[in-house]
Amino acid sequence: MTTRFTWLKTIAYSGALALVITGGAAKAELAADWQDTAMGLFNAEKWPGAKRQRALTILHTAMFDAANAVEGTYAPYAYTGSTNPDASAQAAVNQAALHVLSVLMPERKAELEIAAKERLANLKSPQSGIALGQAVAEQILAARASDNANFSVDYTPGPTEAGVYQPTSEREMVAPKIREMKPFVLSSATHFRVPPPPALESMQYQRGLSEVVEMGGKETQTNEDNVFIAKLHAGSGSGAWNQIARKSSASCDLSMLEEARTLALLNIALTDALVAGFNAKYEYALWRPQTAMEALGKTYKHPTLKADMEWSSLVPAPMHPEYPCQHCTSGSAAQEIMESVFGDGKMAFTFNGKGGLSKDYVSFQQFAEEESESRVLGGVHYRRSNAVGDMLGYQIGSYVAETSLQPLKQISDIKKCAGSR
Repeated sequence: MTTRFTWLKTIAYSGALALVITGGAAKAELAADWQDTAMGLFNAEKWPGAKRQRALTILHTAMFDAANAVEGTYAPYAYTGSTNPDASAQAAVNQAALHVLSVLMPERKAELEIAAKERLANLKSPQSGIALGQAVAEQILAARASDNANFSVDYTPGPTEAGVYQPTSEREMVAPKIREMKPFVLSSATHFRVPPPPALESMQYQRGLSEVVEMGGKETQTNEDNVFIAKLHAGSGSGAWNQIARKSSASCDLSMLEEARTLALLNIALTDALVAGFNAKYEYALWRPQTAMEALGKTYKHPTLKADMEWSSLVPAPMHPEYPCQHCTSGSAAQEIMESVFGDGKMAFTFNGKGGLSKDYVSFQQFAEEESESRVLGGVHYRRSNAVGDMLGYQIGSYVAETSLQPLKQISDIKKCAGSR
């Protein structure tokens, strides 16, 4: 399996899985519960992935700021009010989630209010927490009100020339306008610059296409393990890493504040990785391997591949340009966030993919590396695109982990966790 750019890391996270736990903090999976509720409603409304990701990040930053507004342990994301140590953190988080989702999904307000009421059932004096959570949610929503989010699928492909991206199916394009959205932490979509893809006549591109054809084709890939990996990760990305974060937080019995912070950091990084990655994708508009193979003998010549070769990718190509690999960008960013919270040592978990597929992993790095490799094995990405996506994600994840939601005071209580779920 190809090793990602671990040798370039300049930040050393503890391999002992040391977790920050504030003394006496309430333990709950409230942030994860609200994520489940939100995702169920997003799916019911058939929201596109980019819209869901933005909403998740608003939701999780609001829940984090609400919990943090009680304890005051970390720098907030957007909340500028004073802390209230006497307020109920659970009520604050609950109200922040309710208000954010009610504004984003007003048609689902009644269902959301039922969910919120159930989660407050055992609290004796929630009022101060409710007021605090409401104030936090309003500030988070105001901060994102003019972020230029655009989920239109309108897209006009470039000319049908060699190397230029062309849609690979009749499905809708994915987020061609998301590059215009203001990131959550990065200064812009080009905060970290992505170099152009290799020229079609270069040996790097020619080798890359040959490798994809050999390793990622329905007609050429016969190794059952490789086929399984390609299919397991075909629909991963944001959903996969949120699943891993929820399981890891539960395994390590994180406090409500720490769980909220973990999911907020993760989704900030995933959203900013989406904005940056898709900015590069639609800027360079490089064709998919499937299109390159269809162009053999017409608009493109390859030194070894034959024009009459029958070939199709093992998994369907996503409906957006090829370069760089977004699974790789998101995965590398997510790995950096998860290691900043849980450490970079062993962390056992099971990933449950679509179609009943699942697999056990021993570390975040193992999952991220396999996720990246799966795109070559699936026939939808070139090796160079993986490498560039990995590096872009590493830069974004490291930046978010170093600059966002940082401790404001010394925290003495350390809990060591060897994840087991």
